[in-house]
Amino acid sequence: MKFTVSGTVAIPNGSRKFTKEVEAQSENHAKEKVYSLFGSTNGVNRKKVKIETVAKVQ
Repeated sequence: MKFTVSGTVAIPNGSRKFTKEVEAQSENHAKEKVYSLFGSTNGVNRKKVKIETVAKVQ
């Protein structure tokens, strides 16, 4: 299943909104995948990522 995950991420000059579409088995797995993506690609700590919505893509 595909999920769209939206929220904000803290950056040195404030915060930035994001929307990511990920392939996952459940909403919780989708959240974990987004945390993992931000951590591995941008070196952002989980505490700095605030997930606001998770929606299943039809």
